[in-house]
Amino acid sequence: MNSIPALVAVFLGGGIGASLRFGSTKGLLALGMMESRLHWATFIINIMASVALVYVYKLTPEKSTIQLFLATGICGGWSTFSTFSYETVRLIQQGREWEALAYVLSSVAVAFAAIWLLVK
Repeated sequence: MNSIPALVAVFLGGGIGASLRFGSTKGLLALGMMESRLHWATFIINIMASVALVYVYKLTPEKSTIQLFLATGICGGWSTFSTFSYETVRLIQQGREWEALAYVLSSVAVAFAAIWLLVK
């Protein structure tokens, strides 16, 4: 695959995904259900992006420009949690349960610790 079209696909998809993230958050907050509960809007968006990512991988040719645009670009810009979740499931499917567990626990613990230390 030519790297320039791939880079453009990810770039454009990422912009759309980031805009989708912003719009999804604003939309959920506008419904009034998430008032002062931004974390639940994030939760819902992460689930939506995770579901979308599975369908992208199921319905697009592997390692194609369209898959890069939709998966890495749009879904990645919408929520990196979708990729994190997908990669964890793939590790489990490959019989690498302990690595999956270490990946989840260390990702959450290290990110939490970094934020905790930096916001003090």
